[in-house]
Amino acid sequence: MAVAIKVTSEESSVIEALQQIINLDTSKMYDEIGAYGVSSTQMRFVDQHDSDGNPWKQSWRAKEQNGQTLRDTNRLMNSLTHNVLPNGVEWGTNVEYAPSMHFGFKATARSGYLLFNVVGQWRKVKSVESEPRPYLGINSDDEKEILDIIGNHIHG
Repeated sequence: MAVAIKVTSEESSVIEALQQIINLDTSKMYDEIGAYGVSSTQMRFVDQHDSDGNPWKQSWRAKEQNGQTLRDTNRLMNSLTHNVLPNGVEWGTNVEYAPSMHFGFKATARSGYLLFNVVGQWRKVKSVESEPRPYLGINSDDEKEILDIIGNHIHG
């Protein structure tokens, strides 16, 4: 099904604005939005809170080392990247433990114990549970910034 829209106006500014939208290079706009999204997400690691400003529960390791949760090696935070798609942008990470950190997890030994080392101390437990520490998401400040980026690209 073919669709056609015809816009006529006595105001040349309306026609000029529509022409800017038609000629918009969305890949540059999506790239800028993605870079912003990565930066905003990384700041949640620095500030230790989710997209709504709710503080993360401090991890045992962070308490023991007087450090920050999810920042021991900074691998997860530094792995964040974005991909420009034909009709949008996505950002996130391919680090294998990323979903467990975002959503939380519970691991239970099938038999015996789980054995792991934290801050040089070996722990032997039947199960371990980690609180969710959501780092992905868009809040109202992010929405405003993304709309500003879009506006800047439309208005040149």
